[in-house]
Amino acid sequence: MRRYRPARCGPWLLLAAAVAALATGDVFFALRDHGVADAFYLAMYVLVAGALLRFTSGGSVIGDRARLIDLVAFACASLLVLWVFVFGGMSELGGISAADVIGSILLVGVAVRLTLATGRNIAAMLLLLGAVGMLAGDIVYPLAPGTASETGYRVLYIAWGLAALHPSMTRLTMPETPRPAAWRGHWAALLVLSVATPPLVLMIEALTGTVEDGVPIAVAAAITLTLMITRLADAVTLNSRALARERGLRGASADLVAAADLPAVDEAVRSAVAILLPAQTVERVVFATDDRQMALAALPPAPAGRRTRSWWADESPSDEGTLICPLWLEPLAVARPSGGALVLTGRRDALAAARDALEVLAGQAALALDRISLVEAVGRRDSDLYLRAVIRNTAELMLVLDEDQRVRYASPGLHDLLGDDDLSPLSTFADLVDSDDRGQIRRAFATGGDGTIFCALRRTDQSRVLVEATYRDLREDRLVQGFVVTMRSVTEGQTAVEHLPHRDQVEDLPAWVNRRSAQHKFRY
Repeated sequence: MRRYRPARCGPWLLLAAAVAALATGDVFFALRDHGVADAFYLAMYVLVAGALLRFTSGGSVIGDRARLIDLVAFACASLLVLWVFVFGGMSELGGISAADVIGSILLVGVAVRLTLATGRNIAAMLLLLGAVGMLAGDIVYPLAPGTASETGYRVLYIAWGLAALHPSMTRLTMPETPRPAAWRGHWAALLVLSVATPPLVLMIEALTGTVEDGVPIAVAAAITLTLMITRLADAVTLNSRALARERGLRGASADLVAAADLPAVDEAVRSAVAILLPAQTVERVVFATDDRQMALAALPPAPAGRRTRSWWADESPSDEGTLICPLWLEPLAVARPSGGALVLTGRRDALAAARDALEVLAGQAALALDRISLVEAVGRRDSDLYLRAVIRNTAELMLVLDEDQRVRYASPGLHDLLGDDDLSPLSTFADLVDSDDRGQIRRAFATGGDGTIFCALRRTDQSRVLVEATYRDLREDRLVQGFVVTMRSVTEGQTAVEHLPHRDQVEDLPAWVNRRSAQHKFRY
């Protein structure tokens, strides 16, 4: 555990305690203190059962835990019936402990299910090999006590020790997203039959004569009853979690529908995360509305080749993990193509259990962001249409620029001044002015705020028109989200210096105007 750092240490600690209990029982057995030895052996079965159940409680076979419990309970009841009515009367099997054999068979069944669920996992295979060795020892040693018949127990010690030493041991406790199976009536009937079998066997023995198998019946009854309680507890827990997730997602949906801006969406998402996950299981929540924020946070991109609803930032088997739920919806990708993601860092098992709900929450947040983007786009379009309708016949020179200085709207008077009835949709303000003035244009808009600049517009016939441009920074305005530029043309009969006699710094004027002014001063 210190070397490989599994996600959960509890199952391996229980397994280590089981091995210690088995070794202690062997010591007392060698000292002929069979009562104490049997107590340690029974404790070993309890610890091993707890370890294997802990392996299935949050690991690879969580989705099949209910079916596993039903099958184990039925196997326990079936073994009890076989032992009492088939093998109980055979004298050659009289030395075999019914409780030990039943417990070993149950452990083999759980180990088989664990191995099948995890695929080719070396640690799970070694656990299965150790359980088979224990079963062989419980059967062979009572029939022929000796050193050779103890080989099964040696296999148990070696196999379980190697299982903990192999690197694949971390995969047994790696949390997975739970996939609860649908309710089936025949599985419930099977569980009820398994729990009812030990009392029925006890009643049959009591009615037909002396009760000779009280201990096996009591052990089987305790096992089946414990499994049934575990099964019901799992069902109640899953139902409670589902109700909590449903309430959280319902409240988040209402908040996201009512959200009118990005801060409201962010607050709704964080409130929903606080409901879906316990506070102590989450260390950090990042709500990045575009891919640039994800890049600044050094978060990994989605797996190549496919788009997934969520992925882990780090696949290492550790207690802590980072889950990334992207904020994208394929039909509305055009409305908000900037991407973004809901990023949560915390306990890996808690994030894995709530992964489906977090993916749904990210989808609802993406839908809210897309709705807000579409509403803002429609609002800007209506505002532009209203502006065009109002100033359609005016001679004012006016521009509306996006944040990147691209021309969103140009008044008819400006089109007439430039002699161009149709500007390119990719045109910027810098494209409309003389090359000597582009530097001051970029600097002015880069600094933000309001101001006035003098520049020369280049007409289609390559002539230039000097204008005074007054710009206002309305990027924070919800309807505009850009710059509004109003221009006034300088009359052709005056130079810029003559038109502005009180200016102290002629360096702010366009370069070609300064050159023309110098030629005018020294023309004699």
